[in-house]
Amino acid sequence: DPPAPTASRFVTIDLLIDPQNRPLAAWQLEFTAETGQISLVGVESGDHPAYAKPDHRPPYYDPAALKSNRIILGDFTLEKDLPKTKTRVARLMLEIRGNVKPIYAAKMMAAADDRGNRIDVTVEINE
Repeated sequence: DPPAPTASRFVTIDLLIDPQNRPLAAWQLEFTAETGQISLVGVESGDHPAYAKPDHRPPYYDPAALKSNRIILGDFTLEKDLPKTKTRVARLMLEIRGNVKPIYAAKMMAAADDRGNRIDVTVEINE
């Protein structure tokens, strides 16, 4: 008998960044599944108007990084009204293959304010 097909299911993951009262003009992060097998199916924009206007494209991501259960993504805006409190910056649509429940991690690579200065932020994952 041929092996049974691997189970597959779909989930959405929200990535939130808290710029701690500094204007968030640009960000880049690495999202990984430390356990389990995931595939990126889609990426949606954030909630704040600076990142969610109809003409604003979803965050950029690195297709080459997808091969190793990680997603590197980032975004920037030139809008004047920027988020200064915790906001959803992206929604990931993932396919989970197999029966192992993924354990996710997110690591900020860079964040900047409206003057291009590096800022300290925190990142949160909501499933």
